[in-house]
Amino acid sequence: MDPRGKVALVTGSGKRVGRSLAIALGNAGCNVAVHYGKSQSEAEETAAAVRELGGSAIAIQADLQDPSEIERAMGTVVDRLGPVEILVNNASIFDKVSLEETDVELWDRHFAVNTRAPFLLAQAMSRALPNNTTGKIINLNDWRTARPTRFAYGVSKSALSGLTKSLAVALAPNVQVNEISLGAILPPSDIPLGRPRDQIQTDLGPADRMGTLEEVAQAMTMLIANDFITGESIYVDGGRHIY
Repeated sequence: MDPRGKVALVTGSGKRVGRSLAIALGNAGCNVAVHYGKSQSEAEETAAAVRELGGSAIAIQADLQDPSEIERAMGTVVDRLGPVEILVNNASIFDKVSLEETDVELWDRHFAVNTRAPFLLAQAMSRALPNNTTGKIINLNDWRTARPTRFAYGVSKSALSGLTKSLAVALAPNVQVNEISLGAILPPSDIPLGRPRDQIQTDLGPADRMGTLEEVAQAMTMLIANDFITGESIYVDGGRHIY
């Protein structure tokens, strides 16, 4: 796929990894819908950065726990920019809660944002695409999903891997669906930037360093350009998953 002129939607793209991916898509020539939940000012700044690169961009709010808001947001993107051809499911919640502390409400909230929202967005994207139009879906995942201290998060991300494979089969051959499984790219949002490395991670894998936002964007760009890879998880984790 040539991304120039394509409509891209990146969820949770007001800041952090999502922001860098939205700007990379703008730099590649896409017209970008910058989704946010609560970070309105940051999302508007991201959209402005995309417009400075010469593309169209809008900031759009939606609570991904609410299916009706997802439908509304997708409709707004289609009306203002056109059918979504590149969908990047980046938004995620990451509560630090053990098995014993996980209640039904917290469990449902993680699955609503981390698994159900990507499903609903992919479904809406498929319905809106004209016949025989190509598309790309990229889900942002984690290098490790078995996380006892973030129990509901880990299980919902494991389910996202299953969704990625199922969508790759269901939407073939016109839409390729893959995931990027991230290692240490940025410190968690509850840890200040600039914190010493040894306080963030004791073992960063064979690469022995944190990754960069640019390296994540490079993986995304590769998956957009390659029309033969589908149903795969690309690890951008410095090799941590092989330990």
